[in-house]
Amino acid sequence: MIPSAETSAWNIAEGENDGKLRLIRYRPDLEPYIGSSDYSKRLVIIWDYEITNNSGMPSEQQSEEMKNFEDALVGTLDPERLAILAFVLTSNGCREWHYYVSDIEQIGPKINSALSTFPKLPIHLQVEDDPEWEQISMLYNMCE
Repeated sequence: MIPSAETSAWNIAEGENDGKLRLIRYRPDLEPYIGSSDYSKRLVIIWDYEITNNSGMPSEQQSEEMKNFEDALVGTLDPERLAILAFVLTSNGCREWHYYVSDIEQIGPKINSALSTFPKLPIHLQVEDDPEWEQISMLYNMCE
């Protein structure tokens, strides 16, 4: 079984995007699972936030809201490995959570349930076919 996001070690890589700081938090322990046929789709949850500083990073309050949001999703999706949180990208007014999923129809109601106690959030979702896990493979190549 793929390890839990909650117990996995995470790496952080820094870079720049349009002169602003770019942070990538990713799980190196997923490399052996690249291309897992059980998780052929990538769900990207995008949170656009107002930039209130020169770095382009979220404010302390925004960061806390995003942490609570992530904790709620991981707490709902991770125990049964319905979705695998692979990496999180933050830069220039946007944070993206990239999950590999098997059955997008199954996790939709789970996400709605996990977020039911939150106020309306500035998020939108994208689902992409990524059966070879190309996005995380590119990330590993960039960060090694």
